[in-house]
Amino acid sequence: MRNWITGRSSLVTLSFSQMMPDLRPNPSRDKQWPGAYCQDSDYGCCVPKYGYPAEDFFVESFQTFDLSINKPIVRCSNGKPFDANKLEKIENNINHYWSNLKCPPTDGVNTWRSAWNSYGVCSGLEQLDYFKAALNMRKQADILGALAEQGISPDYKLYATERIRRAVEQKLGVAPGLQCRDGPFGKKQLYQVYLCVDTDAKTFIKCPKLPATLSCPASVVFHPFYTWMLNSTATAASGFESKLLLLTETMLK
Repeated sequence: MRNWITGRSSLVTLSFSQMMPDLRPNPSRDKQWPGAYCQDSDYGCCVPKYGYPAEDFFVESFQTFDLSINKPIVRCSNGKPFDANKLEKIENNINHYWSNLKCPPTDGVNTWRSAWNSYGVCSGLEQLDYFKAALNMRKQADILGALAEQGISPDYKLYATERIRRAVEQKLGVAPGLQCRDGPFGKKQLYQVYLCVDTDAKTFIKCPKLPATLSCPASVVFHPFYTWMLNSTATAASGFESKLLLLTETMLK
């Protein structure tokens, strides 16, 4: 397996996202902020079939990344088929922190199957270890806690992008990449944070390269997320979204 210096890395996305270089073909993880996802969705968000998720950053993906082309490596041919039964030991953790809030509600299995079939098979890890590694790094990063320590909360306010970046760097020792998306009323909102992790899947390091598509303006909205924002059916989504946008408009004035 190749060293990340010769071109292999990992990328993590958690609506805050994360990247991680490794000494082997590594999965990349993304962390996603559900408040931004729900506000951005045309259909609102729904309570997953397995119950309410955590009010925290989620793992969105855990990818193998090739630095030489700055793209994820996908669907390696030597991977084992996905087996949902192998996730029973981490069922509670994965339900809370690798959630799918799309409408209509889902049980999450298709999301995890897609992650494994796309990226996990390229990670060099067994299936359970792949998902455990992503969830453990999500917990260790504690992006929400890092921001809170610097007075940054999901409260509809505008925050300087550089202040957000420095808050994460102060806690983890490395600067993250930030991804923003369209928010309410012409504002951009914080959506993902990318971090790089060494081969031990414990040590955050400076990212050798970040995706060229990352983009945020000088200041962004940190949109709230509460489980009461979630709908139990897809048909309720449009009503939920209009109420959420009205509240956002009021708070931004």
